[in-house]
Amino acid sequence: MPSKKKGGPDTIASLRSVVPSIFDAAQRSATGHRKHAVALHTLQTQCHDVDAEELTGEDAFNKEFIRNLNKVLGIKKREPSADKVVKLVATFVQVSHELDMQAVAKAKQADDDVFSADTDVDTVSSRFVELLIKYLLQGFQAKEKLTRMRCCQIVAMSVTSLGEIDEQLYFDLIKKLTERIRDKEASIRVHAAIALSKLQSGEDEDGGQVTEALLGLLQHDPSAEVRRAVLLNIEKNPSTLPFVLERARDVDPTNRKCLFLKVMPPIDYHLLSIEDRERLLAAGVNDRDINVKRACVRMVGESWLTFAEENLLELTSSLDVVDSPVASKVLQALFTSYPEIPENLQFDNDTWDSLTPEMIFIIRSILEYYYERKDADQIDKHLPEVMKLAQLLESFGSKLENEENEELRPDFEFVIHQLLLIAKMSDFPDELGRRQMLTLMRKMILVPEIPENNIEAITDIIRKLSINEQDFIRIMVEVVSDVREMPSIVDSSVEQDAATEALLISMKSLMIIKYILQRCFDTLSEGSSMYGLLTECVVPAVQSSELVLQDYGIECLALCCLLDKNLAIDNLALFVQAALEGKNELRTKGLSALLDLAFMYGISDLATSVGSASDFVGILYEEFANGDEKTQAMVGEGLARLLYAHRIPEPAKVLEELLVLYYHPSTSSNYALRQCLTYFFPAFSYMAHDNQAVMQQVTISTICRLGGVLKQQTGDAQNGATQGQAAQQIVAWSDPRILEAISAMNSGSSGSRSTVRMGGYTQLGIDALKRVFRAAPATRKVLVQTLNKLALDESSPMTQLQQLFVLTRALTQQELIADMITRNALARFEASLLKLLDIEKAEDVNLESWLEEPEMASVFEFVASLDGEGEHDEADGANSSDEDAGDLEADSDLDSPVRPAQSLLLGGLTVGSAMPVPMSLRSRSPLKRAREERIEELTREIDELLDSDDEDNDDDGNSYMSAEE
Repeated sequence: MPSKKKGGPDTIASLRSVVPSIFDAAQRSATGHRKHAVALHTLQTQCHDVDAEELTGEDAFNKEFIRNLNKVLGIKKREPSADKVVKLVATFVQVSHELDMQAVAKAKQADDDVFSADTDVDTVSSRFVELLIKYLLQGFQAKEKLTRMRCCQIVAMSVTSLGEIDEQLYFDLIKKLTERIRDKEASIRVHAAIALSKLQSGEDEDGGQVTEALLGLLQHDPSAEVRRAVLLNIEKNPSTLPFVLERARDVDPTNRKCLFLKVMPPIDYHLLSIEDRERLLAAGVNDRDINVKRACVRMVGESWLTFAEENLLELTSSLDVVDSPVASKVLQALFTSYPEIPENLQFDNDTWDSLTPEMIFIIRSILEYYYERKDADQIDKHLPEVMKLAQLLESFGSKLENEENEELRPDFEFVIHQLLLIAKMSDFPDELGRRQMLTLMRKMILVPEIPENNIEAITDIIRKLSINEQDFIRIMVEVVSDVREMPSIVDSSVEQDAATEALLISMKSLMIIKYILQRCFDTLSEGSSMYGLLTECVVPAVQSSELVLQDYGIECLALCCLLDKNLAIDNLALFVQAALEGKNELRTKGLSALLDLAFMYGISDLATSVGSASDFVGILYEEFANGDEKTQAMVGEGLARLLYAHRIPEPAKVLEELLVLYYHPSTSSNYALRQCLTYFFPAFSYMAHDNQAVMQQVTISTICRLGGVLKQQTGDAQNGATQGQAAQQIVAWSDPRILEAISAMNSGSSGSRSTVRMGGYTQLGIDALKRVFRAAPATRKVLVQTLNKLALDESSPMTQLQQLFVLTRALTQQELIADMITRNALARFEASLLKLLDIEKAEDVNLESWLEEPEMASVFEFVASLDGEGEHDEADGANSSDEDAGDLEADSDLDSPVRPAQSLLLGGLTVGSAMPVPMSLRSRSPLKRAREERIEELTREIDELLDSDDEDNDDDGNSYMSAEE
């Protein structure tokens, strides 16, 4: 390789100083990496010139380079100096390849016969790269994860500048990288995936295997960083694009944002099918993360609009607005982010006279955008006169009626619906136009095949055209009468056709009645016109044998009941029957009616129809047990709303059931229910102190119940929270300090926070300790560990702290806790209590003064009551009362059934008062008790077997005796 300066022995001798100095300079700043790479290449070329035939100089350079590189292979991730050295290596590989190719090109121009086009050129850089790759591949198998990570990182950064390498080495590299993408370390998989993605090639036989491996990572790798690396680097083609679009639903918001912000903008949206565009936009504009939503809108506004040549009409045409559920949201978000787009659009008379579905959709979206912002000037600028709107509606109505091509009818129906939505935004200032519009609306609603969404829009327009609610009801009652009196269009002699037409007319009447009731707020009275519709249309529909009429009838009756409390009480049993015995929609609507009425009037006022409030709530509980996931989600959301609105007389019971249901394994796949409750519990607890008091009241009982519910969740099969995790979360919802912090943040106060109400929170610890004495071992462990999560402080009531200490000390002496971790947790809690009580050690506690406090009587009575309960439990569980008596007689310290309180709690203290000694505190050690209980259990099993033998051998009465002898 030619060089300006020939190398010599001094060059090789200087390698030990020059190469380290270059590495040292490179790790200080990344700005001069190319200069350092050129210097290394010059040094490499000079070393090669020392002995070009034997390559001894080149070998010396390579060894020195590898020696310096080894210094960074074991350095941790994200170490700046090491990362800069890695970048230097990648830059050196790139620069060496470029300079060698330039030299080869010059030599080829000088003598075309020396280098043929089909001959691989062996250069200094190609030999160095081959040596470097082989060396790094050895590091792929290293035991140290840092070494594997650095080797993969260097390969990933250098792979694009490799040039021509040996074919076998190329396939070895792919094989080794494929192994590293299964490494247990995510950082190693990231760099291996980046390197592997740069080796994709459609012409190579292994190209498909590389792509398949990368797609596997993209779909299934648990690390969001690995999926992101593949997402950014994988080749985008028709076979990989569907998998790339799936990342719009990635669990990591950064990956979703990356898709919209970096991956999709360079791709022409015309390459996507309409279905893919719809799914992509639906995921973006409906994303809960505001940054992801902004990235999606930016993709549409800057990339897609550019591909549409800045033509909003062409972009809208690609969304299939007639059937698109997301196009409206996309345009509203686009106008919000780019307000100059609607400001620059103008609609003249020619535009209104030649409306297309896409054009009317854009007009309606712009008007809705300004209508929501109450920009009257812009609305007046774009909104046509009422007479013009009426003429357009009549014109497209005639076209729809005369259109024989069924494929074009949906377009006309869509235009009519958009015009109706535009009419809803008009103020109808012109009396003549108002009357014409009202006449047109009454005429349109009588069209037999009018869609339901148009009926709703027409009802809104008539409500706006009416003087008041009574005028609106009068007009709509006349409309319903006109619908019911519509002339028959079928032959009355054909019974089936006549029945079908009557059914359709009844459905349309009930549909209109439903929209009327949804827009009424005055109390329903017997003298009103709506009451007549109730008796003439709604009640017969409820009593009909047609399921579709029953569905509409129940829904309309529920809306009537929302306007009349007495009517609701009288018909509550009907809704209960529909909820319990109905099928499909009828059951759902009956249940929805029960929840809405309970929210409107409260359970206490309605429950008289079905018994008590508990009976009413029991009906809802039954739906949890027998309903599907959709029904469970509806009931859960309804109960959450009732609790939040304080409509339930006994909120503690309902709250506890919802908590258990939230963690229950059977609801793990019911995402609608869990999402609702995930929002509800903190919102309910942190709304008011009274709500949090209810949460504190049910915390311990819920944790204990969850012990049985979650007992079967173990190992890999666990798909939810453990009992300990659930306890930690529920205790956090019960923490009054969080409530105080949220209240202070919402009020904007920067001063000292208000006094924390710690009484109920400390009582939670007392309840936990009381349950520990009777709980199962697993629950006992969770409850004890929960005590340290309370983080009690000086604001806790002193009397309650004393009660906690008494219970803690009793639990310690009773030796109920077997495992060391739980005992240490209890000891830490006791130490924290002593600190809060300002007492150095347990022996310094003055029990005599505590016994005189009236507030302490309850806890001492509880400890004393453990005697009878423990005796009763042991007698029932092991039938060992005789043995217990023998043990008690053998205890020389127990001369009487009464023992000083200090013996119960704190040995060595002198207290004048005396208290009964709990039997559980005088019983045997836990190991001895467990052994004896096991013996008793085996004895019972033997007795049962002997009894069964007696029954089987009734014919041979001597068999048992002979066996015994």
